[in-house]
Amino acid sequence: MATTTPPDSLESLWSSLSTAHTPELKSAQKLYDRTTDPLTKLRRNIRINSGYGIVFGLGFLALFLYFDFFWVRFFLGILLVGYALSIVYNSYLLRKVLITPAADENIRIRLNLIYYRMKKALQTIEIAALFFYPISLTAGFVMALAEAGKIDKLSTEPVLQWLLVACFVVFVPLCYLLTKLLNKIAFGKEVDRIYTLLQAYDDEEKFV
Repeated sequence: MATTTPPDSLESLWSSLSTAHTPELKSAQKLYDRTTDPLTKLRRNIRINSGYGIVFGLGFLALFLYFDFFWVRFFLGILLVGYALSIVYNSYLLRKVLITPAADENIRIRLNLIYYRMKKALQTIEIAALFFYPISLTAGFVMALAEAGKIDKLSTEPVLQWLLVACFVVFVPLCYLLTKLLNKIAFGKEVDRIYTLLQAYDDEEKFV
C-alpha cells in the first residue's frame, strides 16, 4: 500500500530504512549523516530564486507603467513574461520534481530522476539567459534614450547601433557565465550531493 504522507526530509527516510535492516543502504546512510538534506536545500534555494523573480518583476512592472513609449514597453513586456515563466517553472520543480520519496518507493530511481531533471533545468535556465539578456540590455538602452528624449536616434544613428551591438558582444557572455556561476553556487552543490548518494548506492550494489 502506497504511503500517502511522505517523510519531512530524506534524513528521516534514511533513518526509517536503516531500522529495517537493509544492508545495501548502510554506506548511503553514513554519507547522508555527514550532509544536510539536499532536497530541502534545493527547495529553499528555488523559493529564494522565485522571491528575487517577484521583486525584480515588480521593478520592471513599475518601469513598464512609468515609460509611455512603445519600444520600451515592448522589451519590458518580454522581460515580464520571462520572469513569470521563471516563477511558474520554479513552481513546477517544487511540486513535481523535488519531492521527497515515499518510504515504499524505489529511492534510487527517484533520486536518479531528480538528479537528471535538475541538471536539465539548470541547462534550460542558462540557455534561456542567452535570449533574455540581450532583451534586457536593449530595454535598458532604449530606456536611457527615451529618458533623454532621443529614442528615435537609435534607428538613425549608426554609432548608437554599433554601441548596442558592442554591449551584446561584451555583456551577454559575461552575464551567461555569471548565470552558470550562480546556478553552481545555489544549486550545483546540492545536485552533486544527490549524485554522490547515487554513487553510494551503486557501490553498495557491487557488494550485495
